[in-house]
Amino acid sequence: MASSLPLATDPDPDRKRRREEIGSGSVADDTPPPKRSAAAAAGDVVLRVVVPPNRIGGVIGKGGARIQQIRAETGAGIKIVDAANRNEERVIIISSGYHDNEISSAESALYSIAKVILKESEDSIGTLNTVAAAAHTVAHTIRLLIAGCQAGCLIGISGQNIVHIRNASGATVNILAQNQLPICASVYESDRVVQVSGNVPEVLKALEIIGHKLRENPPKNPFPVRPRHNYSSTIPYPSSHLPPSSGELFHQADHVTSEMMIAEKLVGGLIGRNGYNISKIRIESGAAIKVSGTKGEGDQRLINFEGSTHQVISARMMVENYILTQLLPQYPS
Repeated sequence: MASSLPLATDPDPDRKRRREEIGSGSVADDTPPPKRSAAAAAGDVVLRVVVPPNRIGGVIGKGGARIQQIRAETGAGIKIVDAANRNEERVIIISSGYHDNEISSAESALYSIAKVILKESEDSIGTLNTVAAAAHTVAHTIRLLIAGCQAGCLIGISGQNIVHIRNASGATVNILAQNQLPICASVYESDRVVQVSGNVPEVLKALEIIGHKLRENPPKNPFPVRPRHNYSSTIPYPSSHLPPSSGELFHQADHVTSEMMIAEKLVGGLIGRNGYNISKIRIESGAAIKVSGTKGEGDQRLINFEGSTHQVISARMMVENYILTQLLPQYPS
């Protein structure tokens, strides 16, 4: 899609003021947000996008310039939910009023934010060497949080709606299981993740269709903005699968190394077909990741991480999260 979505006009200054109040609590703001209920106003269009920690800076922009520009251009309220540390995913809550048969300001803001995230992703992929780039086809991904009651409008009877979204956009669109919710999800346990992957035009086209369906099928209750869980940088794992790792960071200026040991049977799933999974983690974190042979006990494999402190911590968290959500459920024992 060559051009961005048309912007919805809003002649009602009171509603615009209400939206600005929702959006004023960004992490980029120097002043505290005005006192307001944590939930968006009833009747608003509310969209939530999950942003990886290494993309949030690009969305905010220097001194908050980019997020303020998106607010000004779209008229949507935009709030970036606080995280306990900089290495956790963030939720951006986008809200606005709307008029019948018009694209809402929230949809336009989602489109603008998604373009920033996808451009950052493209720039990262461009840093791969020619051999790696030729060997792997790396999909661009955007993830949205939706209320459980909204999943039906995206799936449709016998899955016809989600098939239409896939066919019309060319993107891969999946609604993930509830046990795959990120830590930054809301307190509503019924929340679901919509994952959209593909090339940039495909992802943007899918988001356009999804945004329209979510506008027409709002959740029954407003969203709170509190995290679903208490934040923690430590993720517990069954010791039978992940023994204590050599997790210390060894510094030389801002270049650090770290080691992690995982069960041999998890390595294939972590690497993925043709190295897809491990390549995606390398790209998104910026860290160098090497899976080595055994160290110590024969059923354990060593993973080495190298890069800046931020890159290494991000890569470790991505590996741990992938093992916890994707691999360990396959080995319940």
